[in-house]
Amino acid sequence: MSKTQLLNLFAVIYIIFGVFFSRVLAASSDIEVVEVKRNIQLADTDPIYKDFYINAADNSTLKKNLIVKATRKISVKNQGQKVIGTFKTTVGLLKIIQVDGGVAVARLFELTPREDQPMLEQTGIMIGDQIDTDGSFIDSKKK
Repeated sequence: MSKTQLLNLFAVIYIIFGVFFSRVLAASSDIEVVEVKRNIQLADTDPIYKDFYINAADNSTLKKNLIVKATRKISVKNQGQKVIGTFKTTVGLLKIIQVDGGVAVARLFELTPREDQPMLEQTGIMIGDQIDTDGSFIDSKKK
C-alpha cells in the first residue's frame, strides 16, 4: 500500500470516527428522564411519591423549584411502517426538587390535558422523555 493510499485510509477512518463520536456526544448532552421510582405505600394514609431522575450532567440550568416541560417525540408511520414524519408533544410539567452532581430529581407538577394535544400511546411521563427548559419558571408557592 502506498503512502497516499494509507493517508487516505486514515483520513476516511478519522472522519468516520469524528462524525460518530460527535453524534454520540451530542445525544448524551440531551436532558432526559433516565429513571422513575415510586415509594411503597405502607398504609392507606401514606402519600405516594413518584420521583423522576434526570441526567443533568454539565447543565447548570436545572435548579431546585424549577418547573420544566417533559416532551416526547412521536413518530408517524404509514401502513408499511415507514416513518413519514416526527413531532414533539408536551407530556407534562415536572418540578425539580433536588440537583446534585450530574443528576436531578423531579416530581410531577402537572400532566398536560390531551383534549387539544395529540394522544399518547403511554400516558404519563416515562423514561426517555426529553426535558425542555424553554419557558421554565420557578415555583414560589409553599405547600
